Amino acid sequence: MRANRVKELIKSGRPTVGSMLNSGSPLIAEILAHAGFDWLIVDLEHSENHLANLQAMLQAISTTATIPFVRLPTQDVLFIKRSLDLGAYGIVVPQVESVEEAEAVVKATRYPPLGRRSWGTPRGLLYGGPDYFTRAADEIMVVAMLETAAGVQNARQIMAVDGVDACFVGPNDLSISLGYSPEATPLSPEVEGAIETVKSGAAAEGKAAGIQTYTATALNERLEQGFTFVGLSTDIRFLSTAAKSAVSEVKRIGISSV
Repeated sequence: MRANRVKELIKSGRPTVGSMLNSGSPLIAEILAHAGFDWLIVDLEHSENHLANLQAMLQAISTTATIPFVRLPTQDVLFIKRSLDLGAYGIVVPQVESVEEAEAVVKATRYPPLGRRSWGTPRGLLYGGPDYFTRAADEIMVVAMLETAAGVQNARQIMAVDGVDACFVGPNDLSISLGYSPEATPLSPEVEGAIETVKSGAAAEGKAAGIQTYTATALNERLEQGFTFVGLSTDIRFLSTAAKSAVSEVKRIGISSV
């Protein structure tokens, strides 16, 4: 089965950097995949993506060595099953708040006797390889989003669940859960304290700590803090920022009439 390079890097103690795909464009997905990210997340939670275009998005990423992940819209087994069957090598699960939720997610990603995933993965075999059934549990990553007060409180216990490979902090939703604006800059000391609690819980269990950032400066700061699964912006933000920057540099010289 194709090796999960992100998993290999994390196990060796090296950081990984990725981004989020909010647009439903396979072309944009392919462009970002060629940019050099270790991983990309096709977002089904807050985007225009859906199950109907998920395969094309994953195929676009697969033109490169970039590892394809999917952020689920819910913890529903249906989305886990479909994402993996279409070739995702990792799932990012929103608002995990308890050990029971984490265990249920892991079981949905594992074939019996380890779990309850049913067989039927046409593209998983094509992308992963003919020994997909026997090695899928070794290569597929389960990433729990800890983005609520309850998730922070139970962070270490969730990270201790066998089969959970990493956590991923969503600073915006975490801020809201703790009573702060998602647009607050910088983050409040309470939110930063909660982020540190999550990172420490993951480290204590030998798991990777992840977080979303929106600038290279912020990303480098998180890497220095010990995060090893760090997201940099989104495809839509990249496009918007570049367009605004280019337009701002245009010199609008008026032409007088003779």
